[in-house]
Amino acid sequence: MTNPTEIRLAAERTALSWRRTCLGCVAVAILLLRAVFEEGWDPAALLPGIACLVLLTIAALGYRRNRRLHLGAAGSAVPTIGSVAVAVAIAALVVAGYVVVHPGPPG
Repeated sequence: MTNPTEIRLAAERTALSWRRTCLGCVAVAILLLRAVFEEGWDPAALLPGIACLVLLTIAALGYRRNRRLHLGAAGSAVPTIGSVAVAVAIAALVVAGYVVVHPGPPG
């Protein structure tokens, strides 16, 4: 039989991992937003701007899941995990597209 304390601690670890995910996404979104400002709002800034919005969406989903775990809400995390997986894939594709379109300074 599973100890209730173990279940509570597992939920706390999961909530902390969602919090770390949120902080990481916000940090990368800030870096992408910096790239948008450096581009001067031209069409090349569109891709990092989209990636920034996707990462902020991931942070919001993670924050929501974190709060649910802290409030003791049980239930499946499959919808949240699925949404985050799709958003991460979209952000990766957008950033990869940006790197292809805008390779950086010649060197």
